[in-house]
Amino acid sequence: MPVRANLAKYVAAAALASMVAGPAHATVSISCSDMKFDSGIDIVLGAGPVPNVFSVSLSVGGREFTTVPGLPGEPVAIAQAFDDGEVFRIDLVDSQVTKRVAAIRLLRADHDTAPLQIGYVQIEDEPPIGISCVGP
Repeated sequence: MPVRANLAKYVAAAALASMVAGPAHATVSISCSDMKFDSGIDIVLGAGPVPNVFSVSLSVGGREFTTVPGLPGEPVAIAQAFDDGEVFRIDLVDSQVTKRVAAIRLLRADHDTAPLQIGYVQIEDEPPIGISCVGP
């Protein structure tokens, strides 16, 4: 009987352990590209009721920018990120926070199958580049 009692305890413990929630996914991402697929943006957001931009990496016109230390590209910082429900705005500044390096604007619309996001990215005083995005 002790073997059966120990087996029953083991099975009960395994059943309880399987009910413990796994780790929550704390981030989501938005990936954007232009129509020629030679410019791209990756935005990592914290999950929650308002957008909390963790990082931005972009490649536009042969130049690369990133907010993540250690990744290739010119270092930039997030000056502001604001979503009013219709337009999502992200401004990136140089590492000394003396000038705006990039402006990202995304027009957001809901759809049954996936959210639609189109917009533009503008690097310094260059003309804006139209982009379309996938992601939440």
